[in-house]
Amino acid sequence: MSELERSLPPLATLVAFEAAYRHHNFSRAAAELFQSPTTVSRRVRELEDDLGLCLFERQRHDVAPTSDADELVASVRLSLNELAATAERLRRRAADEESLTVLASLSLTSVLVVPALEQLQHRYRDLNVQVISACEPIDSTRHPFDVALQYGTGESARFDVEFITNESVFPVCSPSVAERLPDPVTVEALSTMPLLHVDYADSTWTTWPPFLTAFGADGPFDQRSLVFSSYATCLDVAERGEGIALGWEFSVGPRISSRALVRVPGLTLAHAGRINAYLPDEGPGRGYASEFVSLVRSHLSNTASPEDAGAISTEPPTQSPDEGSSMRSPRASARRAPQS
Repeated sequence: MSELERSLPPLATLVAFEAAYRHHNFSRAAAELFQSPTTVSRRVRELEDDLGLCLFERQRHDVAPTSDADELVASVRLSLNELAATAERLRRRAADEESLTVLASLSLTSVLVVPALEQLQHRYRDLNVQVISACEPIDSTRHPFDVALQYGTGESARFDVEFITNESVFPVCSPSVAERLPDPVTVEALSTMPLLHVDYADSTWTTWPPFLTAFGADGPFDQRSLVFSSYATCLDVAERGEGIALGWEFSVGPRISSRALVRVPGLTLAHAGRINAYLPDEGPGRGYASEFVSLVRSHLSNTASPEDAGAISTEPPTQSPDEGSSMRSPRASARRAPQS
């Protein structure tokens, strides 16, 4: 047995560990991996035995990563992602396949990705296109891709970054709620209304407290608010007239166009986030990926951006939303400590 083979833990244990680390739960990790919770738990235990330390604190419903797990996960993700990306490149090369894999958040897929792909496939009839919907941080994604379109900063440890556009954020509500709003809507009045919050995984994303503060409102803010971990669910609840949500320009645009939601005038935070294209250093789809990015920019240039005379700018740009899941219990603030 070689020294490398003796040093490396079994690959299956690393895959189970990384999924359990992300989900903080063996059952959810098992569902993602199409395995049983018992198998995931056993493989994590095998890894702990191999390393001689505890990686998770077992709790009643979830598991909490230890500091040793925090140290290990970065190396595991880098290794698994590089291995997956290389294997995918080799598979495509062997198949001599003309293909493009696009990774994007759900909130951007229908608005920006689909229009660009329709034009690309019109040009290249034989091009095989795959769209992957994912919302994990771009540098920790497990999915091989040719181009990713996501919210984020202008930096990446693994990919080339091309700026696409800035995005604004503004309050939205149902038409029935809009009819009951004062004219004009002041930030002081808004801060006392039922607000719908999103509890984003990244605390730098713009939520109600920093939004209201940017327009000069003083806390504490509305205590009756509902807090969600899903941006899409938050907008669904706003459509039902149960409160006012913060909508991001491109992702909320279709709901405004259909009149399912109405934009509250006079309060827009410009440059609240940025959309970027992320590209691997190399890959068989790099040429198509570059053309896809150009088509996205062309589509944006032909799409009218919402105007608001009361817009203000925030610098430096913060990030903006991706999808999560389920509703959380009511509380005043939509922000929480950063987490993986």
